[in-house]
Amino acid sequence: MRSIFELLLSTDFFKMTKRGPSILLLVGLILWGGSTFSQITANASRSDTTTYKTDSIANDPIFVYYSDPRGFNTTGTLTASVPDSTNLTFSWFSYNERTSKFDIALKTESGVAESTKDNCTQGGYMVTVSNSQNTWDTAFYAWVFQNEFNVSAINVYNSTCELMELHTSMAYDEEFEYYDRVSGKPLTYFSDNVKFMKYRWEATPQGAAIPSVKNPVFEAPTKPTVYRLTVEDSHGESRTKKLEIEEGDDNGDGNVYLKAVKAKFSASRSFVPTEETDSSGQAPLLVQFIDSSENAIEWSWYFYKPIDQRVVEADSLMTDTITTQYPPDSILYRRPNEKYGYDVALMVKGPVYIVDGEQHQCVDRLLKEEYINVDSSFIAKNPDIPNAFTPGGANPVFKFTDETMPKSIRHFEIKIYDRWGMRIYSYEDNDGSWEGWDGKTFGFGDAPAGVYFYTIYAEGWNDEKFRRKGYVHLFRSK
Repeated sequence: MRSIFELLLSTDFFKMTKRGPSILLLVGLILWGGSTFSQITANASRSDTTTYKTDSIANDPIFVYYSDPRGFNTTGTLTASVPDSTNLTFSWFSYNERTSKFDIALKTESGVAESTKDNCTQGGYMVTVSNSQNTWDTAFYAWVFQNEFNVSAINVYNSTCELMELHTSMAYDEEFEYYDRVSGKPLTYFSDNVKFMKYRWEATPQGAAIPSVKNPVFEAPTKPTVYRLTVEDSHGESRTKKLEIEEGDDNGDGNVYLKAVKAKFSASRSFVPTEETDSSGQAPLLVQFIDSSENAIEWSWYFYKPIDQRVVEADSLMTDTITTQYPPDSILYRRPNEKYGYDVALMVKGPVYIVDGEQHQCVDRLLKEEYINVDSSFIAKNPDIPNAFTPGGANPVFKFTDETMPKSIRHFEIKIYDRWGMRIYSYEDNDGSWEGWDGKTFGFGDAPAGVYFYTIYAEGWNDEKFRRKGYVHLFRSK
């Protein structure tokens, strides 16, 4: 049975009278009695409209309810109301796919201004509304779409020494079937296309960049990592899921996920394990090497001579390869490198993993070329050596400047003579750390103002010998 409202809009009604439009207007005023248009609202995630193929009926709302994050469907709540009206009767029906009609009675409420239908599952709904005098009635329609949207799992699909591949298991209902209210023909509402989904990956701690795709392939991690995925459809609805990968996690047969290994090390002259300092200086240069490799269980250190000092390509400073995580003693570099620096390499192996019953280990090698640089042996020449000083004055000591200090020296001696050739001062050491002459002589107190002559003899760690001589003016404050 059609409502009066549907009858008024039908062509059959106009066949019943010759005054069609005038009677339509008159009856419409009586029917509505000044009330505004009634409607169905819902607490849905979002709404859209139908696209019926029959032109004689208006489109109805489609209320979309997303499943909860666990994947369980969420039922809907529909509310029908007529503003500024009271004492109405609401009757709810659901769509019957076998009869192609809204003939499954659900509930009836009388003497109210609005009516609510709870626990609406997927399908079509109709509500008829009439007043207490039965002078008018109408019907309204809506469709409920329970859109399953759930990211159920993230799994490690493949893990190698170089790459890791994650696969995402998810459900998303791309479409919903509803029916033309006149013809009963099925129609399809397209909610979204999974091809247009947005995927955003985050890793803690942050590692290699992860492609924004459902099943990404990226550089294999070398430390326990938490991966978090956010999937968002074109309507802004999103779901999140995380995967935690810990040390020792595997696929059940010993093929551990964290198998990749990364060789990393630094050199420190400050002996602070977390601080990398300048790996250069004068001989003898004492350097401590600090391992910061990731996921390593075996280490092999190689300390090479400069290329121009090697007999063979792999000529090493050490007789044996060091196989501890940290070299047991600091490495002492005694010989300056004239053209090329010292290479250092570290090879590491990761945890044992099993494939087809056989044991394997990932290997990584880091070579730092010319990483250690030892200053060439050096003694300044005239006129770079200062030639005047004033004890007690602004320049109180005869010495090398910061720019002309000896470097990589294993023996140093200086002798100073007066104008008659008598030696009045001498000094020697094994590293060129002379702090200068303050103008005092051997047991004779302060040397008088005048001109003095000096000779310098030194030997470098590169076996080079140095000889310097010159004069210096000693001034005394008056």
